[in-house]
Amino acid sequence: MLNKTLLITFLAFTLAGCTSTKEPVIIETTEEASWAYEFVRVNETSFQLTQKEAGESVKGEPIGEVQRNIVDLDTTDDLVEKHLDSNSLPPGTSLYKHTDNRNLILYMLGGKYYIAERKD
Repeated sequence: MLNKTLLITFLAFTLAGCTSTKEPVIIETTEEASWAYEFVRVNETSFQLTQKEAGESVKGEPIGEVQRNIVDLDTTDDLVEKHLDSNSLPPGTSLYKHTDNRNLILYMLGGKYYIAERKD
C-alpha cells in the first residue's frame, strides 16, 4: 500500500511539472495596480505590451533591458516611472526597436519576440 501511495505521489508531481504554454510568461500585476494596461517605458513613452508574436526580420537595434518591475511600487505616492521600467516584464527582459514601425517595439520572452505598441 505504501509503494502504491509513493508511486501515485511521484506521478502527480512529475505530471504537474510537464505543463507548457505557448503564450509569453508575463508577471501578473497585483490587485492594487492602478495602471490601465501592462507596459514598458522607453524614454518618455509608454508602450503597451501585446501577445502578438513578431518575426526576427523586424528586430532592429537594441534599446536596452528592463531595469525595474514597478508593480509593487504603485502604492507609493512619489513613484516616478523611469526609462526601462515595466509594470509587467521582469528585469533583464531585452527590448528592441522595430525596423518598419516607429510606433512599435519588440520585447523578448522565452526566446520569442513580441510587440509592444506606443501609447500617447
